[in-house]
Amino acid sequence: MLVPPAPLRESKSYAQTVGRFGGMTYEKIALASLIAMVLFALAAWAQRAERITDGPLVKQVTQNSAEISWSTDAAGSSVVRYGTDPNNLSQIAQRPWGGAHEPNGDYNHTVWVKNLQPNTTYYFTVETGQGEGTGSGARSQIMQFQTAP
Repeated sequence: MLVPPAPLRESKSYAQTVGRFGGMTYEKIALASLIAMVLFALAAWAQRAERITDGPLVKQVTQNSAEISWSTDAAGSSVVRYGTDPNNLSQIAQRPWGGAHEPNGDYNHTVWVKNLQPNTTYYFTVETGQGEGTGSGARSQIMQFQTAP
């Protein structure tokens, strides 16, 4: 005697099959977890932003030049923006990317600003950009020096 097959049942929805947690599917929970991990990593990275650890200092000044130095906690570019108007620092002096690495872990940056006018007040700010491993940079406040007469 042949037994008739059992009647076909309706298939369950995807959500009923994989289950729910607080109204969320496992895929949504996994996506939320991934987003949380990315945000945590970004927050940790932001705390490693480069910073100026010493200076800037005007070390030497002549009639037509000035030596400006500073230290940062990561290697990066060495740029001095300067001019005779503190609201218009349109001139740039710079050195190649890097900085001398010191035993304390800092990187020393030195830039000579040249072709200055005698007995003139100059305003400047220093910048170190794209610190190694940080993706960030640092900028000082506006400072000033006067060239020799």
